[in-house]
Amino acid sequence: MHRRRFLLAATAASAALGARATPARHFDIVYPQIRPGREVHTAFALATLDLAMKAANATYTARQLEVVMERGRALAELATGKTINLHWTSMDAQAERGLNVVHIPIHRGLIGYRVFLIREDRQADFDRVQTLDDLRSMTAVQGLGWVDAEIMRNAGLPVQTPSTYETIFKMLEGRRVDYFPRGVVEAYPEWEARGATQSRLAVEQSLLLAYRSDFLFYVSPNHGELAATIARGFTSAWRDGSYLKLFDTHPYIQNALKRTKPSSRRVIRLDNPFMSEADAAIPDEYWMRV
Repeated sequence: MHRRRFLLAATAASAALGARATPARHFDIVYPQIRPGREVHTAFALATLDLAMKAANATYTARQLEVVMERGRALAELATGKTINLHWTSMDAQAERGLNVVHIPIHRGLIGYRVFLIREDRQADFDRVQTLDDLRSMTAVQGLGWVDAEIMRNAGLPVQTPSTYETIFKMLEGRRVDYFPRGVVEAYPEWEARGATQSRLAVEQSLLLAYRSDFLFYVSPNHGELAATIARGFTSAWRDGSYLKLFDTHPYIQNALKRTKPSSRRVIRLDNPFMSEADAAIPDEYWMRV
């Protein structure tokens, strides 16, 4: 087994030895600044991290670097380990190369259940979309370097990828694209964060784009002990039920499910051929099914 891969078999074995029994060393965790409007999103990732570290009986401090980083830059900085040593982002075989990765989905797959941000006057157009083929007549927008864009293109969906995140919303409001897919836990917080400046936008009410994807914890290659500790603790938190308790009670998750109502939407499913072998091997129990 490659030393930089933390497969569930290894973490389960560690948990079986008693993750809580052996004190671990103190860790100084540094992660990039999160874009404005995504603070609630960050709160759940940090709550999950805290749960995992406590389950591993490890002490730590976590601090945010005062630099906003898009995904590509964050992964590049993570590879060097000079500025940050932890990032959470979408599973992606190419992005995972050379990094330590904890192969347990942070949100039980909710990042791969995607609703759309649209112009509020376009709802009737999306009400008529019944199939993947119907959706191919529209143009989506995704962030530059996001694996989600490649997943959609692989399914034959037109996608534009502007160079900055803020440009996405300008394109959407300016009718240069038709929709912006977001994970069900992302859509409403991001829409509300832009209510004053993009008041013509809304969350689409009828469709759910679904593929297997979620955020994973990525760790710098020279912080292998940190990655192993997170993996061991996260596995232990799953086994003792504390992670599911967090998931089932955290407002970020539960408010998102209540507002987006994924089970009542028309589902269009896509394949994700961009997962690593370790991602594809994640057991079904770690995923929420809609």
